[in-house]
Amino acid sequence: MNLYKFLKNEEKDFQGRFLSDIWNFSDDEIENNHDFIQILFPLDKPSEAVDHNIYLKDVNEFLKIKNDKIIKKNIIKSKNWFVKFLNRNDHWKSYSDHNQFRITRIIECLRLLISDDEADTFYSLILLMVGEETEINEITLDYWLKA
Repeated sequence: MNLYKFLKNEEKDFQGRFLSDIWNFSDDEIENNHDFIQILFPLDKPSEAVDHNIYLKDVNEFLKIKNDKIIKKNIIKSKNWFVKFLNRNDHWKSYSDHNQFRITRIIECLRLLISDDEADTFYSLILLMVGEETEINEITLDYWLKA
């Protein structure tokens, strides 16, 4: 799979989906599919959650992705798409939920590929969404803070 072309919405992923196909997922599809978050929000380290081994391991690919304006726009669009999913659902605000790992990844990806400001804004928004009296565990809140 060519991650660069996928993030530009020019080529399908390893499951035969364009980026725009994933943006059209229903809430159930978002909740129950666990192989897309790593390619929408790539990092420079392998995922511990899936074994497809798709990540930014090549410095040239990393720089090409980081400097592409269309990809930056698409990563921000993916972030906004995921925020809408979170707004429509409350189950992720529990003590522990896999979407909390996704949030950590998104913060890290925004910091890595977009900007600290974009990552900090997303982090602040998530904290507003969970509120002061949250059930989310302290370990997760600490991961978000350090991401």
